[in-house]
Amino acid sequence: MKKIIALFAIVSIGFVACNTATEKATDATDDATEMMEEATEEAVEATEEAVDSTTEAVEATEEAVEEATD
Repeated sequence: MKKIIALFAIVSIGFVACNTATEKATDATDDATEMMEEATEEAVEATEEAVDSTTEAVEATEEAVEEATD
């Protein structure tokens, strides 16, 4: 009888350990996903700012060329 109880205890501990590991892995995946989404948003914002700056520089250059040719 003691062997059966010990076996159940070992199996129960195994299930608890697996469940805890699964929860930690899920949390880590959620954290990584959130970090990737934030990094993507920041990269998009930086790209948009770079495009805006480049557009402004091109417009300023075009105006300067027009003024110089007049």
